[in-house]
Amino acid sequence: MEGRLARFLFVILVFSFVFMAHNAHSQSSNPSSKKNAVQKSTASAKSSPTTISTAASAWVESTLRKMTVDEKVGQLLLSTYHGSFTAADSAAYAQLLHDVQDLHVGGFIVITHSSPLGVVKSQVYPTAVLANQMQAKSKLPLLIASDFERGTPMRLDEGTSFPTAMAVAAGGDLKDAYTMGKITALEARAIGVHWVYAPDSDVNNNPGNPIINTRSFGENPQRVAEFVSEFIRGVQENGALATAKHFPGHGDTSADSHIDLPVISVNRERLENLELVPFRAAITAGVDTIMTGHLSVPALEPDPSTPATLSRHILTDLLRKQLDFQGLVVTDAMDMGGITVRYAPGEAAVRAVVAGADCVLMPPVPDAAFEALQGAVKSGRISKERLDESVRRILRAKARLGLQQNRLVDVNALNHKFGSVAWQKEAQEISDRGVTLLRDTPHRLPLDGTKPARALLLALYSDPQPYPGEDLERELRARFDSVTALRADTRFVNASVLRLPPPDSYDIAVVAFFVRVSDRKGNIDVPAEQAALAEQVYKTGKPVITLGLGSPYAIERFPQAETWLGAFGICDVTQISAARSLFGEIPVRGHLPVTVPGANLKAGFGIELPANPMTLEPMDVRGEAQLQPAYDVLEKAVKDKAFPGATLAVGYRGKVAIHAFGKLSYDARAAVVTPKTMYDIASLTKVVVTTTLVAKLAEGDFAVPLDLDNKIERYLPEWAAGPQPEWRHRVTVRHLLTHTSGLPPFKEYWRTSKSKQDTLEKIFAEPLECEPGTKEVYSDLGIILMAEIIERLTGSTLDDLAKSFVFEPLGMTDSMYRPDKKLWPQIAPTEIDNNFRHRQVQGEVHDENAFAIGGVSGHAGVFSTAPDLAAFCQMLLNGGVYAHQRVLRRATVMQFTVAQELSGGKRTLGWAAPTEGGSSGHYFSAHSFGHTGFTGTSIWIDPDRQVFVVLLTNRVYPTRENMKIAQVRPALHDAVMQALGFATAAAH
Repeated sequence: MEGRLARFLFVILVFSFVFMAHNAHSQSSNPSSKKNAVQKSTASAKSSPTTISTAASAWVESTLRKMTVDEKVGQLLLSTYHGSFTAADSAAYAQLLHDVQDLHVGGFIVITHSSPLGVVKSQVYPTAVLANQMQAKSKLPLLIASDFERGTPMRLDEGTSFPTAMAVAAGGDLKDAYTMGKITALEARAIGVHWVYAPDSDVNNNPGNPIINTRSFGENPQRVAEFVSEFIRGVQENGALATAKHFPGHGDTSADSHIDLPVISVNRERLENLELVPFRAAITAGVDTIMTGHLSVPALEPDPSTPATLSRHILTDLLRKQLDFQGLVVTDAMDMGGITVRYAPGEAAVRAVVAGADCVLMPPVPDAAFEALQGAVKSGRISKERLDESVRRILRAKARLGLQQNRLVDVNALNHKFGSVAWQKEAQEISDRGVTLLRDTPHRLPLDGTKPARALLLALYSDPQPYPGEDLERELRARFDSVTALRADTRFVNASVLRLPPPDSYDIAVVAFFVRVSDRKGNIDVPAEQAALAEQVYKTGKPVITLGLGSPYAIERFPQAETWLGAFGICDVTQISAARSLFGEIPVRGHLPVTVPGANLKAGFGIELPANPMTLEPMDVRGEAQLQPAYDVLEKAVKDKAFPGATLAVGYRGKVAIHAFGKLSYDARAAVVTPKTMYDIASLTKVVVTTTLVAKLAEGDFAVPLDLDNKIERYLPEWAAGPQPEWRHRVTVRHLLTHTSGLPPFKEYWRTSKSKQDTLEKIFAEPLECEPGTKEVYSDLGIILMAEIIERLTGSTLDDLAKSFVFEPLGMTDSMYRPDKKLWPQIAPTEIDNNFRHRQVQGEVHDENAFAIGGVSGHAGVFSTAPDLAAFCQMLLNGGVYAHQRVLRRATVMQFTVAQELSGGKRTLGWAAPTEGGSSGHYFSAHSFGHTGFTGTSIWIDPDRQVFVVLLTNRVYPTRENMKIAQVRPALHDAVMQALGFATAAAH
């Protein structure tokens, strides 16, 4: 028994980590009209929880007749198990068998337990396996239950994580409550859990409530009723039992029923118009079960020491008779202080059943409860008729679930029925909708993620937590250039020992208060030492953004917090939503479901902010007009037959102008070029794909990082066997990127190569033309090798990597290797090839070596459009991020776009630098970088001026002998820079 008691102590600690407090201030001003609204919201409710088929009813009555008194008594008890590996010869497993075989329990509740490092949750597979094993051992099917208020992860390590009820209500969409209930039910049934102890149906109208708070849908009883009804519908329409709790209403208390007995000191009229409203709606919606609250309610129960759980006036007279509830009544956990400080375990169980409860949840000593109930039946204190009433309801609930036909779950199907990525996406969207901006006096939000910024994160947790704000920190690190994180909780790191970094070491501070409901804590406040540390940050004079992760009332304590973003929870999705909101990745549209009196914030308040898409915007008419001289250059070039057609994208300070010129070819019937015409971008592939992937590898985000100064023979052992070993052994990755490896510029391998391997073997055997690092010679061969290194390090093909890490994140939907044949007519043709393919090349890579390799190479092969490449360029100007997708870190962009000494300043890592007489013209700044492509393409980017120019042409049509592009490129770039005011026509 001592082991059992210890387990229940663990459960007590667990509940303290999970429950969340809840508040509401509104009173019912027009009870009749509000009741009508609730009835409307439940018009589509399910049938009564007593409805089952004729066959199921026959099973219930037949089973009931065959049961012994001991079996009937046992059905009233719900014991516990932790879903973790449990050896068959362990004491824990023996206890489970005892509960099933000796106590004949009606079911179990899946729990968490505590450890020195905090809450230890159950796991999916052990939970399902133990459920199956106990079901197989039990004479009757077992009801397995769990507290899944915000999804299965409330008690399990895995599953679809949802925000709190208050966060759902802040989002304002009733469908979200239904979705939350639906997915929770589907996941619960997949693991053998049938009974969801949710939704919390309390009206949180007391800011001092330490145990409801964010677990409630708010302070407006009608609105709470609507959300409660939708959650119930979501659960029960998807095969599980829902539970409205904590009857008759736990919202207006300032005490924790886990510690002692809270008192609801209101009259009957107030109860009717507020606390009971959601429960009436739940009953109308056909809720299967109602959980009692350990509450003293003098207006309903005259004896102040009798909790609602043990009150016949409340459970039988009010709930059964007046409200006509015919479903299961289950007690709240019987190991809570509201019960245990007054009654022994056995007596408490008997009193609960006498009062009208059907199921006694988590008696602290199950054997004592079983024996006491046995004695009560034997003595007549509980009549056999009364016992049969409860057992019949329990059996009918099991029959409604179909457990008499199949009580086991398919463990092999769990990863198909549980934790779906699509479900988690829905849950994240629900969480996103609930973020609420409560204060932003200096209008700091949204932050501009394109600008350099260093952040200080202060993660303050009001409970024990080894690593507070883990998910938030990860999200912020992906958005800020650097994050200095300080963490404090109430066990592992006391805030008083932390020292703030110097204010000049960061640009902005993010103070995150994690203030959650914890049972047996008795309050829902920010600890004094944590508040003192936060106040030091507020006094630094640096911009501070405060995140209220949890209780909405925490803002009352910090009037000096100028920007306060509320997210009403502490779970992973909530932290992600908060980070997204800070940078405008999502709109902020939440509204307070409760009143916060100390901050003068009324229910319904919320500052709305639109999302900032962080994408290029079209240039305005004035900007377009300014660029006319640049357009004239291209119009003249088309007229002079420098190329048949072109697309141009000019970006300046986040705005872009995209124009098309000419036709796809010189054929009179050729289609005109459009802004989305695809071009073979030739050697732009080197920078858009190969260089970008090398940069990502250098960042270390792949399993095996890439060291730019490693010898390439480390990655390509075959290289070392080639000629000139004394030179060959010195060639590094950096040499390949700066075109200083000594390899020749180009070789016609395509004349004899039949595959990529043929080409690689030829390069491995190719003599070097000069000593590595002594001369810059632009070489396709080095970039072909670079692509091979990328593929060997990642185990993926270059085209798949390009799609996953460049094209998809940037929304470059028209960029690809090897376009499908159905796209070819829309692609600008390159050359009429009379040497190799003997046909017009259209939709296939123009470069012969790339074609011989198979169309996918590091030096050529990509087809793209001006809009797609504009997004790519803006990503680089933004410091590696676009549309809130981080492709590269800002430091990496700078590293790869700074001119390298190896190349004599002519090249960066992969890119070209401006040179006298080069294609960039005269006015791009010294920090600019760019690249050209043989087919007539180019990109030039000026980070100092926030300018980029993308030019796509098919100048090689019909023949590569046409070199007029050499004059067009600098003329175009000069015209653009002059139009934007960065030079005068006579300056050069």
